[in-house]
Amino acid sequence: MSYIRILLIAAITILDTLKAVFEITFIKRPKFYQTAKRWAKKVLRISGIKLKLEGLENIDINETYVFVSNHSSLYDIPVLQASLPVNFRIIYKKELEKIPVFGWGLKKSPYIGIVREDPRLSMKSIEAAIESIKMGDSVLIYPEGTRTPDGNLQEFKRGAFMLAGKSGKPIVPIAIIGTFPILANGIGGIKPAEVIVKIGEPIYYTIGSKKDELDLMQLVHEKISQLLK
Repeated sequence: MSYIRILLIAAITILDTLKAVFEITFIKRPKFYQTAKRWAKKVLRISGIKLKLEGLENIDINETYVFVSNHSSLYDIPVLQASLPVNFRIIYKKELEKIPVFGWGLKKSPYIGIVREDPRLSMKSIEAAIESIKMGDSVLIYPEGTRTPDGNLQEFKRGAFMLAGKSGKPIVPIAIIGTFPILANGIGGIKPAEVIVKIGEPIYYTIGSKKDELDLMQLVHEKISQLLK
């Protein structure tokens, strides 16, 4: 059954990626967000994943946010794409563009690729994210930098909080619970599961120094840790 799921997920990912690239290329105002949301819901349905959402009342659909979430599985992307009720751009690792077809779609998408190994290029990505926020798009960041190897919340990198400080937008902490075991045995062992998404209250702040930035990083880490419990 797992291999049938894999084939179906691969098929809809390829088809929806091609559709999204076509819309981006030939339509003046492509509705990438809606296409991505439909893709995410199909992936979760095929995988047997049921979502339980808590804290949706903390999001104002007319506001722009910096969403900050823990990251423990590839499934975190479709989970949040299906859960959040606002348009947002994901900041992703540039190396994901190497994935056949899907990576091509990422590169063409309004999402923002970041090269973590190059500080100069990383800053350019942060600046691009700030411009997106100014144009009214929320941004999603996984501040751990990579997926957790053991399911536990790791230390945060500063990039998300540099972005938050420069954008001036509220941070919304998010905890995703239940995605880590889904691929515990690799892509061939997809397990149906219930996934809980907890959305915390927006954090408003003022950053005037590096210390303020680091204090904010610690505060958000504590908030997500509490949500995970």
